[in-house]
Amino acid sequence: MSELESIRKEIEEIDREILALIDRRVNLAERVLESKRINGTLINDQKQNEVVVNRALNAATELNLDLGSIKAIFEILIRMSIERQNELSGKGRLP
Repeated sequence: MSELESIRKEIEEIDREILALIDRRVNLAERVLESKRINGTLINDQKQNEVVVNRALNAATELNLDLGSIKAIFEILIRMSIERQNELSGKGRLP
């Protein structure tokens, strides 16, 4: 295996880990939704969304990552969680 193939294999493994973490994060939506129901919190909690994005941006700054890209990624993750919570509550757009 060439060095490039080896690097690509490592990237593939990391991609699988990232996908597994995204799956784990989205699957927490059920527990989040239940807590929100108990506390009377809206599914789309803008204040918490900002906390999550700011936390990610602070960590990205420490890692010297592109802040615009990290913000976009976390906005997508938040949207995925909101969509899952809406689906679980019967308000989703998913079939």
